[in-house]
Amino acid sequence: MTIPEAPATPPTNLAKARHPHVHFDAPIAVVDDQDLSKSQKLAALDSLEQDARQLATASAEGMGGGEPTKLHEVLAAKAALELPATDYAYDVVLRDLQTRLEAEHPGTALDIIAAALAALKASMQLTAPDLEKAATAAAAEQADEAAREKLDP
Repeated sequence: MTIPEAPATPPTNLAKARHPHVHFDAPIAVVDDQDLSKSQKLAALDSLEQDARQLATASAEGMGGGEPTKLHEVLAAKAALELPATDYAYDVVLRDLQTRLEAEHPGTALDIIAAALAALKASMQLTAPDLEKAATAAAAEQADEAAREKLDP
């Protein structure tokens, strides 16, 4: 007679925050975890940063095995955590497009990705007054077009 295995319980938020290297494949996955609070995410990223810095120090002293530290990824995830939700979404899309562009997939997808990347970067650099001007111009253009349509029989 075999004893059935007990169902695996999902990790607690405290476990994820204290031992993020066990629960997450990449630092950005910590930011994406909807169950963790911002302070828990920060604690997890701090832990990952400390591990990465210790690994970098060990490597510099000739004690490491040559494995990558992921320090850059941890710092990018911490920066993303501080962004407002919309900016974070843009940041994710930008990084995804940049990664795809760097992969150099053949075909016209490169041109589309390059154009999308440039447009997103440009839109993120717009200030609030720039956005208001653009919205006002768009509204004026729509009103003008509506007026022309009324004149056209």
